[in-house]
Amino acid sequence: MKVSPKSLEYTSIEEVLNFVRDYGAGNMLRFLHAIEDNSGNVLVKEEVQVKESALARLKEIKGQYNADFKIKLTKELVGQIQDKLCEKIVFQLKTTDKKFLKFMYEENTFNYKGIIRNALSNKKHLLALFKVYEVNANFFKHICELGLLALGIVLIPDALKYKMLRRYSFLGGVFMDIARVSGDQWNRPFPDDTEKTRIAKQCANFMQKLDLPEFVCSAASNHVPLGLQDNTEVSAIPAKKGDRENPDETFFAELLIEDGESDSGPAAEEEEESGLPDKSEDFLRELLTDSLKIARYIHTVSSFTHDKEYVMEELVYFLAYNTTRGYFNELLANPLVNLFKQFEENVKRMRKLAEVEMQCLHPPAAWAYPKPKASQVLCKNKVWDCPNIVQGWDIHVISSQEAFGWVGSSLAADHYPKCKLEEELDSLPEIEPTKKVEKK
Repeated sequence: MKVSPKSLEYTSIEEVLNFVRDYGAGNMLRFLHAIEDNSGNVLVKEEVQVKESALARLKEIKGQYNADFKIKLTKELVGQIQDKLCEKIVFQLKTTDKKFLKFMYEENTFNYKGIIRNALSNKKHLLALFKVYEVNANFFKHICELGLLALGIVLIPDALKYKMLRRYSFLGGVFMDIARVSGDQWNRPFPDDTEKTRIAKQCANFMQKLDLPEFVCSAASNHVPLGLQDNTEVSAIPAKKGDRENPDETFFAELLIEDGESDSGPAAEEEEESGLPDKSEDFLRELLTDSLKIARYIHTVSSFTHDKEYVMEELVYFLAYNTTRGYFNELLANPLVNLFKQFEENVKRMRKLAEVEMQCLHPPAAWAYPKPKASQVLCKNKVWDCPNIVQGWDIHVISSQEAFGWVGSSLAADHYPKCKLEEELDSLPEIEPTKKVEKK
């Protein structure tokens, strides 16, 4: 299959019939070129509406004509693809195994379906996603989850009612991995921050070729949450030269051949356009970068955590803790955390743990241990001359501890000095037993 700004090209009648069925395009089909039999007789004329009976006839006489079908992308057909692709994106919310993502939208009252549809009004964006869906359904699921996460993050805060922010956040999320479609390394954690940054910049450069706004591309280029420890086992293994990921832009070659075709559809719905006046591109760039950073973090933890059963509960703790530590934008992250009201007391405790650690005289040496039910504070960097050290009460860590929320450094098994900040833990609320989240 080939996708260009003017046509969809198939090489079998079965592919055409599948397209007609999947996209409800039975009365919208027109071929750019006539279909002729092997003797040169015209079976279906060009630029005329193709009847279903004609398609059925072509299936019956398969092999007796040149199977070169170029379906004309009329405005009507593009609009139909836009509607159906929007449905397929929204359907990911029903099929995803990301509990955190599901819950974000279960508690949401916004017309996110309208926002998603309007985000696909640019023809080049729409056709790029269409080809991904048709050729690589698993990758389509992956980028849809990123887009839905990024959109959900900016939907929640009441203070973020700026024009087009929601659309751009969705587009940034759904396209920030777009150039990785041809390989399979998108389905594995990055080996290190250097590789994350390199791939993010390559994908952002390709987003410009798809006519994404400059500030959206910039946000995608700079969104990588540095210090995010995706997987300790993978990170400990050096990547082989042959395993180096190289995004392949040729997947969209036909779509990029012709210029001037990146037109947009009807104007966005009034509901999406309503809100406060436009902010500067620098302001939008900053918000978009932060929304993509949080979306990437949530998706990474959800995808690669070893304990899938409690990943949603863990994410609440992780977000609260790392937001207080300054890794994530409070304007975006705090409303997201507050969404999970049944974990409110637990979240408060994680915030307090971070605040206690931030009182360290030699940051970031203070480490509340063990999280999340910390009862002690130790000095990870062993600053023995610190006045907060409690002499003679060293803490023995038997097994190593990974960075809580997978951000920052890990704690090796060793002896560590006790810190006086431990006294601050007495006033913290107890961690409540984990409960299953139920839809209200």
